[in-house]
Amino acid sequence: MQLKKYDQFTRLALSVSCLASMGAMPTLAQSNNQSELEQSYPRLVEQSIRSKISVISEGDRLLGLGSDGATKSTEAGLDIKPEWVWQLSPDWRSKVRLQAFGATGQVDVSDEIGGTTTDGFFALREAWLDYNGFSDYPGESIRFGRERIKENSGLWWDDDITLARWIFDTSLLDSTVGVAQKLAEMRTDNNELQDEEQDITRFFARTRWQWRKSHYLGFLVTHGQGSGDQAEEAAARGQSSDEMYTESLTWAAVQADRAYFDWHSHDAVQYFAQVGAVRGTDSVVGPDSTAPSGYRARERDVSGWAADLGVRAQLVDTPRWVIGAHGAYASGGDDREGTDAFRQTSLESNSSRFTGTRSQVQRFGEAIQPEWSNLKVLTLYTALSDRDTWDANLLYHRYWLSDQGDTLRSDLVEPGFNGASDDLGQSVDLVLGYYGDGGSWAPFDVRLRGGVFMPGDAYGEQADDIRHRVVLDLSKRF
Repeated sequence: MQLKKYDQFTRLALSVSCLASMGAMPTLAQSNNQSELEQSYPRLVEQSIRSKISVISEGDRLLGLGSDGATKSTEAGLDIKPEWVWQLSPDWRSKVRLQAFGATGQVDVSDEIGGTTTDGFFALREAWLDYNGFSDYPGESIRFGRERIKENSGLWWDDDITLARWIFDTSLLDSTVGVAQKLAEMRTDNNELQDEEQDITRFFARTRWQWRKSHYLGFLVTHGQGSGDQAEEAAARGQSSDEMYTESLTWAAVQADRAYFDWHSHDAVQYFAQVGAVRGTDSVVGPDSTAPSGYRARERDVSGWAADLGVRAQLVDTPRWVIGAHGAYASGGDDREGTDAFRQTSLESNSSRFTGTRSQVQRFGEAIQPEWSNLKVLTLYTALSDRDTWDANLLYHRYWLSDQGDTLRSDLVEPGFNGASDDLGQSVDLVLGYYGDGGSWAPFDVRLRGGVFMPGDAYGEQADDIRHRVVLDLSKRF
């Protein structure tokens, strides 16, 4: 059985290697005459293939509380992402980015698409057109297609989605406004969206203004308008779950920072602060003895808020050594008529460069990765780096429930709360990065993301003492 599993992985690895090799084919059509190439359209202006081999080991997601035993795993994965950028004309540009992924077993790919497990797929990650002929500003354009939309903190947007948006990017002002909708996952293993993600049209806008050198003010808004009847269909099937179906929800946030996500910074002190809220209505499915199926969908009011405040001090400039602290809060609590719990946009990754290094780090812990909802977190960290080639990040997180009677959603850990405490526990993360694609002695990138989560009293005395998740990546860009 084990040989069969690794044989399937080998065949998939050969298939994705063939896909990656196709990325070199467009270059054969390019002219050897440089002056002719610069004047001809369309032309390939950028091409790369990113290949990554990973080893993923993690502990029991049920923390030893499941009736079917532990679900520990150690697997290997191969990930290849070819991408091409073409200049179609002086004003038109396009990009295509594909992905092929294979693993020896079911693994979590939360650094790509939150909360999903898979053993392999082919995917269309990005395919968009960009037109910048509206004005003389080189940073103004209209873009439409499938794109990964992201903001610096990763707490609001970091996802692939079909959209149309206006972009205005200058040295002092960075703004975007658009409309988006998830049409499908664009993956061969599971193309269908989850029920709670279907039929939601999203309107979004963001602006970030540099009001003085290295100091920024930002405003972000997202509105989700649901047009489906997934909640009613689930109730008719007699299916109850903890999913929340968007009816009409609006998120707004105000942000301020001092170049907080710039790992090249030499500032002695940096800060980041944001406060956000969500208002509107959603639907949930619950038991109702008067309904034919025994369940009924009900609409409820949503009113929650959240905040994240952080400060960082640079102790040494070269190599850069920093220490920092964050405090994050997201409201919780609900009743039959409504909920005061903050919920995220479902476009978030909760991953960013918030430690002041080049490494992307999970904001709320590598081994638990909770949603920013009904949660209080204290984070302390220190990081050492030379800014470009290597870095080391050590983090400590302490967790509490905002509302002891409410639950917590996580990509990696099942709730299993006993309702007797708000103490969720604590975790420690170590994230190491080496980036050899910049011309250094070893032309490979190596990254280690390791974390341990130690459950608190909210999980009861029968829960495991510790849960781990370790991911080792070796990658190369061609």
